[in-house]
Amino acid sequence: MKNDDLRADRDDLDDLDHFTPRVPTKRGNNLVMQVAAGVFLGGLALWLVQLGATALYAKLMLATITFGG
Repeated sequence: MKNDDLRADRDDLDDLDHFTPRVPTKRGNNLVMQVAAGVFLGGLALWLVQLGATALYAKLMLATITFGG
């Protein structure tokens, strides 16, 4: 038991001849731009929601919105 060879057999190395590695792409700058665009658009959306809510609240406080007839 002490000297048993438990290592797995290697696959044929001929299969690796058909392997073509992918060309590494530049992802760092793209990720930075995506995060920056997401932060900007998210902030813009929150600002627009706040603007709409403030306008609605102002109309309600001034009683210019009437419900019903």
